[in-house]
Amino acid sequence: MKKITINPALAIRQQKLFEGLDEALLKQLESLVRFQYFQDRQIVLHQGTVGEALVLVVSGRLQVISFSEDGREVGIHFLEPGDFYGEVSVIDGQPIASSLVSLADTVVGYLPKVTSHELMTRHPLVAERIMRHLCNVIRDGSRMRAALGIARAHARIFSVLNNTVTRQAGGNLATIENMPTQQALAMMANVSRESVSRALQMLIKQGVVEKDHRRLIVRQPQVLETLASGVEGKITQPETATTAPSVPLG
Repeated sequence: MKKITINPALAIRQQKLFEGLDEALLKQLESLVRFQYFQDRQIVLHQGTVGEALVLVVSGRLQVISFSEDGREVGIHFLEPGDFYGEVSVIDGQPIASSLVSLADTVVGYLPKVTSHELMTRHPLVAERIMRHLCNVIRDGSRMRAALGIARAHARIFSVLNNTVTRQAGGNLATIENMPTQQALAMMANVSRESVSRALQMLIKQGVVEKDHRRLIVRQPQVLETLASGVEGKITQPETATTAPSVPLG
């Protein structure tokens, strides 16, 4: 295991869940959180295990994944620095419903279950953030089920991409920040990585999106939204194409 140097005070204060909490409480949390480093593609948390802590993302990126009955990995959503996971198991004491996999070199913090539960029940600010987070999880789950119900493979890919679009202040710029790898997108859309590569190439060729380092600029958000709904739109290249250049986005 790689040795890492963590500033607990800074790591704690960068967590969205703890913003605005009393300074004395933050100091207590510094001594309670255990930090751990994970390399790319390591399992951080196993589906089915009993959650003993709230997982705090300090750096890197994680993907929440589940497993189908035939053993296939199904990507659910991503966790970025400042995000957290495992609150449901902390609340009800039941096993973790999904696994966590690192998508880059990642540092996470573990806040013990007892302390996490106490924060949720004694601090209204934390409780409200947990409730809002759970609402977002439910909405994301509904969008994902809708996407997986789309028959056309490329439309499922477009739907996953559309769900990750961020609109900047004023609504003048739409982007997909920190672009996921093609394999991660394939897991979420239940398609092959090659299908993701072809779909991205189509979007770039038609000017719907533009590559900008590790992000995509969505030049035509309405077109992407239409394609995500499964309606035939601007892109007409057949999905059965077997020869298409790979897009180096992950």
